[in-house]
Amino acid sequence: MRRLKISGLALMLFIIALTFTGCWDRIEIEDRGYILALGVDKYDPSDLNKYESKEYIELERKTEKIPPDQKKPEIRTDKKGIDPKTKRKVKPPLPTKENQYKFSVTVLFPNLRMMSKTSKADEQMRFLFVRPTNNVLGIRNYLERDINKRLYYGYLKVVVLGRDLVADPGLVKEVLDSLNRDKDIPQNTFLYVSETTARDTLNTMPLVQPVTGIHLFEISKNATVYGRIIETPLSEVINNFINSKCAVISRVEPGIETLRIAGAAVLKNYRFVGWLDEKQLIVYKLLMGKAKHTLIDELKYKSTYVPFITTEVQTKKKLEDKNGRIKVIYNLRIEGEVNQFVFQSGYKVLEDPMRSYIQSQLEKIIKQKANEVVNLLKYKYDADILGVGNFISKRKPESWERLKKNWDDEFKKVEIVVVPDVRLRRSGTIY
Repeated sequence: MRRLKISGLALMLFIIALTFTGCWDRIEIEDRGYILALGVDKYDPSDLNKYESKEYIELERKTEKIPPDQKKPEIRTDKKGIDPKTKRKVKPPLPTKENQYKFSVTVLFPNLRMMSKTSKADEQMRFLFVRPTNNVLGIRNYLERDINKRLYYGYLKVVVLGRDLVADPGLVKEVLDSLNRDKDIPQNTFLYVSETTARDTLNTMPLVQPVTGIHLFEISKNATVYGRIIETPLSEVINNFINSKCAVISRVEPGIETLRIAGAAVLKNYRFVGWLDEKQLIVYKLLMGKAKHTLIDELKYKSTYVPFITTEVQTKKKLEDKNGRIKVIYNLRIEGEVNQFVFQSGYKVLEDPMRSYIQSQLEKIIKQKANEVVNLLKYKYDADILGVGNFISKRKPESWERLKKNWDDEFKKVEIVVVPDVRLRRSGTIY
């Protein structure tokens, strides 16, 4: 009897394993379109006409590597998106009073046929589609009527927001909310703000890595190495908006055959308020404890520039509340090295007075730059991207209860002091 029970249990387990083994959703790999990059712009009624112009067709031919002898068809449609020659609907209809679009969404996914033995040398490495829509992620359902792929967001690497879009807080909220709610989208997807449009950014085909989504993702992974780049994953941006109503999103500058990531966009209450350039971003990362390796190249000794590379950065914050006046102190412990310079005088960098001079001058430079960034955030952008309010709420909850009702004005009154302590450890001097 016992053997019979064991045999029955084994048979049941075999049937269950046989039933549930295989592709989890019964969709083959080659039948999927793995979306690597998503671009979201604010819809412009003149947008479609712009991208049918002769100038843009020439730009598209360069970026998509279209052979010179191949002519790109110029399809003209009526307001309903119907080609008058073939009578077929080839484009989404133009907006009307009854149908006014909010977004222009760009979708990019790689061509998996390029990995097969039957791929052709002149075959495109990626596919890029642009559609106007009122629902950012719903664009997938629209495109699946036009292409023979099941689009999937599970491998989404980057989302690029257009410059016009981030000026509209209502649209930014909609985009972030839809990205955060979708169960397929990874929370570590990197966000970017384009200096122009998201479409132009994703339409660029970089020489090093033609698949734009992978190119942007791999650059952002180096943010801990390069101080001029900051990684801004989806989850972090949303948490920053929740905690301080402000966020920093990495900036991308599109070109013809290159993309440059440097600096960041500052947003407050889901609205773009200004940029941080590369050097300002370095200071911001130092204050936030995110700049492990970065280059400071503004120190000059006589006619010689002394490049300083940080190797370790420790940021400790201290809060003081005296007679209702709040003071936040940033103690920066910075270790680093100097390299690639020659002194004609024969000084040894690691010996005084040269070592003391370099350390003291670097401390002055960092303190000056930090004060400039703090004043920019307090008085021009009025954006607490440093998380000062969140820090006060944790350390001095009773003080925060008094300040939070009118934090925009109180933030300007908070005294922020930066105290850098630079330690020079190694030298690359040639004598």
